[in-house]
Amino acid sequence: MFDTGYSYLLSLIEEGIFVLDGRCQILYMNQAAARIFNVIADKTRNMSFIEAVRDYECDALVKKCINTGVPQTASIKIRGKNQYLDLKVCPDTENRSYIVIVKDLSEKRHLEEIRRDFISNVSHEFRTPISSIKLIAETLADGAPIDSEVYKDFLQKINVEADKLAHMTDELTELSRLENNEPALIKDTLSIGALVGQVVQRLQAQSDKKGLRLNLDIAPDLPDPVIDQYRIEQVLLNIIHNAIKFTDPGGSISISIKQQGSEVLFVVRDTGIGIPADELSRIFERFYKVNKARDDEGTGLGLAISRHIITAHGGKIWVESVEGKGSTFFFTLPIGS
Repeated sequence: MFDTGYSYLLSLIEEGIFVLDGRCQILYMNQAAARIFNVIADKTRNMSFIEAVRDYECDALVKKCINTGVPQTASIKIRGKNQYLDLKVCPDTENRSYIVIVKDLSEKRHLEEIRRDFISNVSHEFRTPISSIKLIAETLADGAPIDSEVYKDFLQKINVEADKLAHMTDELTELSRLENNEPALIKDTLSIGALVGQVVQRLQAQSDKKGLRLNLDIAPDLPDPVIDQYRIEQVLLNIIHNAIKFTDPGGSISISIKQQGSEVLFVVRDTGIGIPADELSRIFERFYKVNKARDDEGTGLGLAISRHIITAHGGKIWVESVEGKGSTFFFTLPIGS
């Protein structure tokens, strides 16, 4: 029988812990195990291990330990979920029970995936302008006769590619500073109506050029939050500019702002290409780009920067989208400091 005197100690451990009898019935599970397998620990009395974990590979590993008396270890991906687990099963001969230790590696695997994608994306984004500059330099170095107009065109292309590299470097530097909580936000009480109006005015020409309808709806008597004007302008410019870029001519973009409890809610809705469902969870990652716009200009850093800015203000940012029918970006800012 499991000694309940250890329950408090085991509840503090980050790894999931099961104690099973020889029939794979659960004698005890800690809160970490309940969280990993999304079950309620208090309701596992008389429940079998397979009923709790709902995975046959995990269950098979436990049964192998019971049948052989030999400790077992395995790395298992839970079917139907993006969940990776390390399992260790050990017999406790003194108490005639079996200890299962579960370590959830899902977050670690996810971070490794982000790191790999980040390195790959940085390489991709920098390789194109560098290759272009190198090709022009090699052409000029060959000494072939080039008239003045071609020469000027080459110089212009070098400047354009160099500007792209400088822009990417600046955004990477800014993102790094935001992730390290520097510089501090410079907050002041500002009129949301005036701020949003300025941003819309700056982007109106781009919207008109594509034949888009740009609608603005600001609730009356909206309280003025305490915000960093420059940073919130960045967020609005990023989101509305993306909406313009990914909405076909004849479409529309609606921007609405209203009070919601103790927060101000911003909503930017477009009728654009939308985001594939399997990519929604990655929209705010560094260098993320919608696949259809992979070759489009832009670094893919704007939304990552926006997320950090909103989080630094104590707000939240999220997106809802249906591929082919448009996207809606939401973010909130708390009222007051």
